[in-house]
Amino acid sequence: MIFGYPALLLHLLTILMLGVLGGIVITAIIVRFVMPGFEGYSLTMRSNLLWLIASFPIIAGGAAVILSVMPELFPASHLWLAGIIHWHHAYLFSPASWHGVFLSLCLLSIFIAFAFGAWRTRALSRRYTLLAALSERSEGGLAELDADAPMAFVAGLLSPQAFITRGLASSISEEERHIIGLHEQAHIVRRDPLRKSLFAMLVGLYPSPVRRFLLAELELVQEQRADEWVLRRYPKPAAIAQSLLNVEKLATRFREQELGQVHCHFAAHAVQRRIIHLLGPTEQRSVSVAVVGAVVVVAALCSAASVDLVHHFLETLFLH
Repeated sequence: MIFGYPALLLHLLTILMLGVLGGIVITAIIVRFVMPGFEGYSLTMRSNLLWLIASFPIIAGGAAVILSVMPELFPASHLWLAGIIHWHHAYLFSPASWHGVFLSLCLLSIFIAFAFGAWRTRALSRRYTLLAALSERSEGGLAELDADAPMAFVAGLLSPQAFITRGLASSISEEERHIIGLHEQAHIVRRDPLRKSLFAMLVGLYPSPVRRFLLAELELVQEQRADEWVLRRYPKPAAIAQSLLNVEKLATRFREQELGQVHCHFAAHAVQRRIIHLLGPTEQRSVSVAVVGAVVVVAALCSAASVDLVHHFLETLFLH
């Protein structure tokens, strides 16, 4: 049995984990409702919403911890908090109880996730080092790889580098190569590979359909932002759109010939939506900050209430 402030800290960690899980469930439900109309929002709104959705479980967990500890800091708050969340025996923690088992499993899962992430990062780093060693520096900031598959992509987290295969370089015009070079440079400037890795880590606990949707939308947002970056430096939207179509045709033809899963990152993400975004203004919806803030507050309170509900359900289940 653990007493005093160490027990309080362990309880707060348990509440944090329960709040994160509650936030995941609530956010997954909300995402399922907004998925059909998500593409109708503006680019900035979609980007902000994606990062808010990705980080909300952590926000929900933090809110649950703050609400739980408030009665200890401000006793008067118990009068209105009792209906949302209240935690008995805060200074008494039993490692053999469901609290201890649940917290141990969560901490073990986090350790395994970090260990796997470190191993994967190291493996990717070695792969990027090998790509850099096998490539030849060429004009336009693109390193050429001796490969038939028509591909252009950025690799690397801390020091990203743009690559293009000879299969693509030999099949495009100088103008298209310039556009592709600018596009990949945009990903490097914005550090998109690092952003995507962080986002993937944040959404890793979401159900698979929701996780795939969020990752696909983030990739599309990154591509559209890169397209806008190119457009500011090469103001020919029709030429950029035509380059997208041409590269996608090359990649499709190669896939049909090789029966493989080859993708050119320059033109592999919802080409139709990218072209529409490039060629003309479309009517896009937006949501006020007040509405988003209200939804976040209500969802966070619901997550905190779910922590209290789960806690008392398990207490009743195991003790009665």
